[in-house]
Amino acid sequence: MAALATTRPEMTDSQWGEGRVALVTGGARRVGRAIVFALHRRGFNVVVHCNNSRTEAQAVADELNSARANSAHVISGDLSVAVAATAQRLVAEAQAQWGRLDLLVNNASLFFLTPLEKATERDWDQLMDTNVKAPFFLTQAAAPHLKAAKGGVINLGDVIGEQASPPLTIYGISKAALIMATKNHAIELGPEVRVNYICPGAVAWPEVEQDHHDDAFRKEWLSRTPLGKIGTAEDVADAVVFLASPSSSYVTGSGITVCGGRSLRL
Repeated sequence: MAALATTRPEMTDSQWGEGRVALVTGGARRVGRAIVFALHRRGFNVVVHCNNSRTEAQAVADELNSARANSAHVISGDLSVAVAATAQRLVAEAQAQWGRLDLLVNNASLFFLTPLEKATERDWDQLMDTNVKAPFFLTQAAAPHLKAAKGGVINLGDVIGEQASPPLTIYGISKAALIMATKNHAIELGPEVRVNYICPGAVAWPEVEQDHHDDAFRKEWLSRTPLGKIGTAEDVADAVVFLASPSSSYVTGSGITVCGGRSLRL
């Protein structure tokens, strides 16, 4: 039987990202760190953004640079302060490092409870600035570079952005807004730039039990997760890799839910 014809060249994992540059916000720890390593393994040079985790971010860059010289760089900035100006600065620094920018991964996020009777305006501003406003203005700043490179944007949403889960109310609103921004930007930036999102569920629990992340909450969450287990940061990173790769070249304005089926009965 003759082989099926294809217009896509065969590439190994380490080939398709070579020569490309990715900026990952919140890339020093947890899911962001896993994303940075996964993209680096595919050949990307990576710009690791951090705010308070400079030591961890530098450790990530040092490890990656030891594996492949001059392939990782750290930038820092608080995405909740002077958001548009900070976004412009971070993108300019990222693009200047290797003279191009091919991928923006908006991973940095805040997460805490905001029950209606206790929520404050400061809570609203902190969550909306970091989770929506920053990705919006980072995308705006990166757009010319991404268009030139025919690159992409990947936003980290959440299953709580698609289904209500009080008292994570403002957090859920922020993630719903980010999902809608993704869909709008996919239209505005096409055809040169693909813009997609990922909605994780229970992955990489916080290291410290806080808010409602106690043992009882975890058991309840898993009891309604069809796969019956917590996901890993690498599970999310694998979805990022797919959306960044040539394998998703006809995918934009779309989402991948990485939740073990939890969103089916949230």
